Parts: sequence; structure tokens; C-alpha cells
Amino acid sequence: MRTLVGLTSSGWTEKARWALDHHRVAYRYQDYVPLIQERWLRKQVGPGVKPSVPLLVDPPQPATHGSFAIAKRAEELGQGSPLFPAAHLDAITAWNDTSEEVLNAARAYAMPRMLTNARAQAEMLPKFVPAFLRPVFAPSARLGMRYVVKKHQVADGRPEVIESSVAPAYEKLRTALGGRPYLLDAGFTYADITTAAMLVLLGPPADRHLPMGAGTREVWTHAGLAARFPDLLAWRDALYDKHRRT
Repeated sequence: MRTLVGLTSSGWTEKARWALDHHRVAYRYQDYVPLIQERWLRKQVGPGVKPSVPLLVDPPQPATHGSFAIAKRAEELGQGSPLFPAAHLDAITAWNDTSEEVLNAARAYAMPRMLTNARAQAEMLPKFVPAFLRPVFAPSARLGMRYVVKKHQVADGRPEVIESSVAPAYEKLRTALGGRPYLLDAGFTYADITTAAMLVLLGPPADRHLPMGAGTREVWTHAGLAARFPDLLAWRDALYDKHRRT
């Protein structure tokens, strides 16, 4: 069985999972444990490639690294309506570039907050850790988060800095949508998936779509942006309700 390795709370992982699920590609999901699995992760990617998740492991094929590449691989493997119609590939790629920039900013906002939120740390522990032991092992999650911060060189995550850097991308999305259900004339595409993922700072998707603890939801949510873009949040949630089948 092919395996997708990722972090449940990561927008990058969610983009990959959504594409795989859309195309009904069979896979097993495995949560990545930062720091502990780093050596294994390095062995899965090519020389000179920065090891990170999501990663689709599908022997004997080489592992597929990164949400965009995994989504395109899902299109090759699966069925259903195309997420990358050829006529719109340039526009989809451009929206994905915007999403990547926003998700980098979102990580810069969330990771330092994770380091001070004991509830979120406990929620980040592997599923095999019993609930009653999670508060005890929360410090080990902090070590993993510190490693992620260092590995990705997380930038200035102050709320006001994040809002000023992310708001233009959200405004651009609002204008492009213009009240429509999809970004492109082709209907539902990867452009919608990748921009929906970048709206995590308005609050993660509902638990029925993306199960996540209250502490983790808290560290990802930016109150200022959520107050400015309720229409985008409503668009994202409607998109999930219609297209996010797991």
C-alpha cells in the first residue's frame, strides 16, 4: 500500500490529501514525527533535496515529494475530474505559488505560538501516546517544534507582521473569486484546493473535514485576518462541504 507521510495540521499535507482523495487514490496515511523520523525522511528524497513532508512513498516508484507534485501524481494514478486542466496550468501554478508564500507565513505565525501552548503540544504527539500521558510528554513535542522552527528558518511571526504580509494575497483571492464558487472557468481545480489551504489563518477547516484539537486550532487562527475576511472563510467552508470527501 502506498503511504502518504505528513503532518495533519499542515496546509501542505492537506493539499496532498485532498488531491489524492479527489482522485480516489488508495493510500495509507502516516503522521510524521519531527526530529525522530528525520534520518528516515532524508533517505526518501533525492540528493540535494531538503527533506520535508508531505511525502508519497509508493515503491518501486521513487517517493514523490511536495504537495504540488503529489497532486499531479494523484491525477496520473486516479480517476475523476481533472484538477490540472492543461489550458489553466499556468494560472493554477501561479495560485499555488501564492499559496506557498502564505503557508510559509502561516507557519511563521503558528510555530512560535505552538511552543507556548501546552494543549497544542499534547495534541501534536503521536496517536499511540495515551490521553492521560500526553501532558507528561508535551515537552518532547516542544523539542520537535523547535526543530521544525530551526529547519525551516521560521521568520518574524508577530501577528501584525503576518497580517500585513498575508492580507494582500487574501485580497487578491477575494477579487479573483468575485463571488463565484470557483477560481477558474474550468470549475473545481487544484487552484481552489491550494487557495483554500492558504486560508488556514482564518481558522482551520471544520473538524468533520480535518480533525484537530482545540489547542492546535487556536495557534493557527489569526483573529485580525479572520475578522477582515469572513467571506473567504465562508467560501472555503462551502468548498469543503461540496468537494472534500474522505
